Amino acid sequence: MMRFLFCACAGLLMMAGLPMGAQPAPPKVAGIEIKFVGPQSVSEELIRSNIRVKPGDPYLRTAVDDDVRNLYSTGLFYNIQVSETTSTNGVTLTYIVQGKPRLVEIKFQGNKKYRDAKLLKKISSKVEEPLDERKLFTDTQEIQTLYQKAGYQRTEVKYVVSIDEAAGRGTVTFEITESPKLKIAEVQFVGASAFPEKQLRKVVKTRKHWMFSWITGSGYLKDDQLQDDREKLADFYRNKGYIDFELKDVQTEQLSPRTLVVRFIIEEGRQYHVGSVKFEGNKIFSYAEITNGLQRVHAMKRGKAKLGPNGLPMDVGDVFSPKGLAQDSEAVEDFYGSKGYIDVGTGRNLNVVRIPNTETGTMDLEFRIQEGQQAFIEKIEIRGNTKTKDRVIRRELAVSPGEVFDMVRVKRSRQRLEGLQYFEKVDARPEPTVVPNRRDLVIGVDEKNTGNLTMGAGFSSVDSIVGFAEISQGNFDLFHPPTFTGGGQKLRLRMQLGTQRQDYLASFIEPWFLGRKLALGVDLYYRDLGYESPGDVYDVTRGGGRVSLTRALGSDFLI
Repeated sequence: MMRFLFCACAGLLMMAGLPMGAQPAPPKVAGIEIKFVGPQSVSEELIRSNIRVKPGDPYLRTAVDDDVRNLYSTGLFYNIQVSETTSTNGVTLTYIVQGKPRLVEIKFQGNKKYRDAKLLKKISSKVEEPLDERKLFTDTQEIQTLYQKAGYQRTEVKYVVSIDEAAGRGTVTFEITESPKLKIAEVQFVGASAFPEKQLRKVVKTRKHWMFSWITGSGYLKDDQLQDDREKLADFYRNKGYIDFELKDVQTEQLSPRTLVVRFIIEEGRQYHVGSVKFEGNKIFSYAEITNGLQRVHAMKRGKAKLGPNGLPMDVGDVFSPKGLAQDSEAVEDFYGSKGYIDVGTGRNLNVVRIPNTETGTMDLEFRIQEGQQAFIEKIEIRGNTKTKDRVIRRELAVSPGEVFDMVRVKRSRQRLEGLQYFEKVDARPEPTVVPNRRDLVIGVDEKNTGNLTMGAGFSSVDSIVGFAEISQGNFDLFHPPTFTGGGQKLRLRMQLGTQRQDYLASFIEPWFLGRKLALGVDLYYRDLGYESPGDVYDVTRGGGRVSLTRALGSDFLI
């Protein structure tokens, strides 16, 4: 019986013409042909180089689809099709390609608000460039955004392409269906009870239409503005202690074809206050040392906010807010940073845990601190100053090598450098060294132009025609020819010439005279005035100068 079954199965396999366990082999690719639609804009060699399927390979439709995607990715083709011809030798593939037609005309239809010239400036598609549908799609969105920002929210834009395949040319028409501006008759806040609607209306930019809206541009429905208002309302409520605030929806009700009401659907939640404050992980400094240190650093920074019993700007009993929490974190970072424990300020070593109590409406705060090691300054390196001398930058620093790495003084030093107006950007950061508790202080600056030239002319009944020219350099160096820049000095030269008068002025300031914070000022002037009266002529000539020494009272660094 078993022998009979085996013979029957073998016979069936032989009848199928297949060996036992085998699958039908896919046909081979017999050849690959290229056919162009319209003018040939791409060489056949380039096309074949982007086709991975080769004659003799097994024919797999997935491989052909990959090649089509690869050809499209070159950005050179408008349309690609592949036809298959089967013969005894296998499958012959014909790639029918159409290069991107040349865009010969861009038209706009239905636009009454904006002229064609303005719309052409907003789009990226250009005449005589290859027609790119991705660009056209982006252009459509740009035109729609232009209308929406102007208050035409319901404006619709689409594009229609017309292609002459034989000539390889194309035209595109942007069809615009303009909508009227939707005037806002009223802005309402449904569910708001903690604050009057008058106060909430000042938070959002979406405003009621009024008589001067044609000047201010407000009072019209703008979707992007509504999205901004969602964030503004959320920030406002949360910084007032309403941490659970939620903006459920923004609804509009059409009163007429051109007017509507905007409603912000609000769920306020309850207001939270700070319940308790704890410091955990502080092994080097006690609770009393931290609170006293927070007050000391606050006084050094000339802070105006009133501190609580824990030395924090947002303390026990105060309204809890994300803004206040950021200020508290910065205060703790500054205290530890002033002692050289700069790792606390990196964000990884300070974590504030918020513990809300929905029943009492309090938010307990736990400052979890990893103090790390105290750091000292190994050296100070200045980078990016191609014009300004090192000593001009170093004399503004409130820290020195070998000292504790005081981040509060480092921040103050950065602010002083920014105040010089020599640099676009100032960066101060620690860099590790081979010694674990020592860091290099790197001051990075991006210099900007500090010179200025001003010229002008005028007329008055006394001086008649007057012209003037003034040149100033805020980072002057008297002893560095030929550029005379980089020394931190200030120079101002002014000349005023007219038919009745001549004025010359030179002003020079050395802010660090003899290496001290002592400003030496030198001013020189010359004036020649001429006046006429009946029967007489007056000519007055004056010249002179002034030398001054100025010293700022108090500490140079205010810390």
